[in-house]
Amino acid sequence: MHEQEMVIRGGSVVTALGLVETDLWVENGKIQRWGRDTLKKKSNAKMPIEIDATGMYLLPGFVTLAPGSGLQRITGVHYLQAMRKMVQSGCTSFVDILAPEAWMNRSQVNYLQSSHYNSLIDYVWHIGLETSRFTPSEVLEWCRQGYTAFHLTVRDKGDISTIDWETISQVLTSYRAMIHLHLPKKGLNGKNEREEFRNRWLETTRYWKVRTVVEHHLPISGSDEADLFYHLFLLGGDQTERGLRTLYQHWYGNYPIAASIQDIHVDNRRPWCKGEEMLSLLVRLASRNVAKAVGLYPRKGTLAPGADADILFLKKDIWLTKHDLSTILKFSEIDLPTSVMSNGKWIYRDMTFIPSVGMGRCLCGTKPYSYVI
Repeated sequence: MHEQEMVIRGGSVVTALGLVETDLWVENGKIQRWGRDTLKKKSNAKMPIEIDATGMYLLPGFVTLAPGSGLQRITGVHYLQAMRKMVQSGCTSFVDILAPEAWMNRSQVNYLQSSHYNSLIDYVWHIGLETSRFTPSEVLEWCRQGYTAFHLTVRDKGDISTIDWETISQVLTSYRAMIHLHLPKKGLNGKNEREEFRNRWLETTRYWKVRTVVEHHLPISGSDEADLFYHLFLLGGDQTERGLRTLYQHWYGNYPIAASIQDIHVDNRRPWCKGEEMLSLLVRLASRNVAKAVGLYPRKGTLAPGADADILFLKKDIWLTKHDLSTILKFSEIDLPTSVMSNGKWIYRDMTFIPSVGMGRCLCGTKPYSYVI
């Protein structure tokens, strides 16, 4: 069904590299074009819906990993509360981990995925596996079903040597899939052992040319160009400020880091950038870079023409006032948008939720192997 065209006027579009003063034209849930409307109106032409965004920053929706062990085990009112909390912090897409048991058949796996049929926002499934099941045949089967990202849980430092890298690397490269390394808090003994394991993992995946995401780890400065593509780093809360500062210092450079908006906080007692520059850094770290890492870019993570119309409306005066506070800023608590649009439809407007249960779509065909971050 063809939807009426919409134009959002008067706002400042925040990109990963700066601000653009322009109008956004939206149709059928997509950003159609940017630009001021200077054409004369025809008397018989159907007028677009107009939205006044004067005094607002317009940001692309954030992409996030589902908190904790995921959302698939949360039901009822608790599920709705978790969803609304994500929307209030500006998330319009999320990644959840599907962790099927070895005995499950295809129908049972499909049943697990029904947990998000009531989702308010778009979502992507990644496959969660333990190293004992990370075999060539298992990986190949999931790849054939269209899954392109594996969350691999490693609990022992010897597990890395049990993986058939020669065969699995060929499967992953053929299907352009990637691995997301997860080290549980109770796995491995101590910080030094975990760090030693990460370094060994990076060496191994670099050798086999396997693209991988590593949690809670900052890249080593001076990494070669191959590392910028094969190794991506998902930052924890204590690393996000250093990551943001590096992005700021290399504004136009490549730096393979990303973070969920819920994990980002900055000690602002000694401000090191302007408020609007910080917004661009947040868009880069928690929207564009995450969308690239999980294979949703440029559908998500940008407001460029052709992207989904996932738009956050943030009041300028509130943002600039709060940003000037001499405190530690936790952005999932203070960057609260006034309104949120998902695929061109309101799901949260003037700080009130719009009935939208079941509006979220399961996004397939992601391409996490396609972009340098």
